[in-house]
Formats: sequence, structure tokens, C-alpha cells
Amino acid sequence: MEENKSIEHVLDNMDKNKVYKTKSSILVSLILIIAGAISLAIYAAFEWKSTDTFPHFLFIAGISGILIGIFMYFFRKSHYVLAQNKQKLIKSEVYFKITEQDKLVRLIETGNLAEIKTLKPSISDGLKLRIVATKDGQICLSQVIAYITNEYINISAVQQHPVNDARILIDYSRQNSSK
Repeated sequence: MEENKSIEHVLDNMDKNKVYKTKSSILVSLILIIAGAISLAIYAAFEWKSTDTFPHFLFIAGISGILIGIFMYFFRKSHYVLAQNKQKLIKSEVYFKITEQDKLVRLIETGNLAEIKTLKPSISDGLKLRIVATKDGQICLSQVIAYITNEYINISAVQQHPVNDARILIDYSRQNSSK
């Protein structure tokens, strides 16, 4: 059985002038670090009575702000962006009954996406359709994935859909999605 590449692998290997990967802004983490440093500076600048609670609050807030800011900086989420208009690609998953695997793969590969509504959706069965797309459907990728022997296996190759088909998939995933 051939190994199908994941959607992330396809996006990573796309032309960087079309889609690129970026991390979320450092602004929030930077603000937390600066606020923590200011809080510690205020704590150190004044002489406080040992019975006051405010200096303890300043010290704890300063240390917490710095630690959380540093943590947030190093663990920022990455996401894919369409280079043309800086739209974020949104990931969604739709689950189906495992018995619908052949029909789902056939519909995705042939591009007959209007009939996807005839398939039996599920809450958490082992078959899912992963969709990565912009809100307006300028770029839309999909892949069928199944849970087999304690791991998810890419059943189909990644399919790129035109805008008309992308609208169908995006609307369907909004109705039946689990993010």
C-alpha cells in the first residue's frame, strides 16, 4: 500500500509565494514580559511594610507575567497563510460512518462533492474528512483519513479543489465540523 502524504506535508512543499507557514504574533507575550518587568521594578523601587499585601501581589504578578510571557513566546501556534491576501487557512474535520469509506474516497477523488451530503455523518467514528481552506475558498485541500489499528492512516491523496467545490466543502464542514 502506498503511503499518502498529509495535508501539512503538501502545504509545506507548496511554493512559498502561494502558501507559507507562520507563527502567531509575539505581541501578547512581549506585553506580558514588559508588564511583569514593570511590576517587579515597582516592587523593588519602594520600601514596603512587611504587613502590606500589595507588594506581594506585585512580586507574584511580575514573576507570573514574565514566566507566562516567556512560555507563550516559545510555544506560539503556527498556521498556514495564503500569500496573495494574507488569509489564514482554517482546518476542520468531519466524521463519517466507517462503512462510508469507499463512497467518500470516490466522491473526493472524482470531485462530485455535491453528493457528500448523502453520506452518513458520525460523531467520532474512525473515518474523517480533513479540510484545510481559506474562508472564501481560494485554496481548499481535503483528505480522507481512517483510524486503523491504533493510528490514523491517510486513505486518499490530498486533493485540491476549485472555488465552487471549495464552497460546498466549507459549508458542509461548518454544519458538521468538530475542530
